[in-house]
Amino acid sequence: MTASNGAPGAPIPLDSQIRCVERELRQRLRVYPRLVERGTMKRHEADYEIEAMQSVLATLKRLQGPAPEQPPLL
Repeated sequence: MTASNGAPGAPIPLDSQIRCVERELRQRLRVYPRLVERGTMKRHEADYEIEAMQSVLATLKRLQGPAPEQPPLL
């Protein structure tokens, strides 16, 4: 694993992991319906893979905790 700074073995920050999973989830939501239409993926497989990635995202967000409150703009 390589961190965003390119250092092999360096941990990847949680916020970067969340962005990566969000991108992957968007990709699956866009691509999987076409794969099901073509018959190259079964509906239940697509549903499971999307639900699994949604679960990964929810887990990472729980680990991240609540976002810090922003001061009101005046």
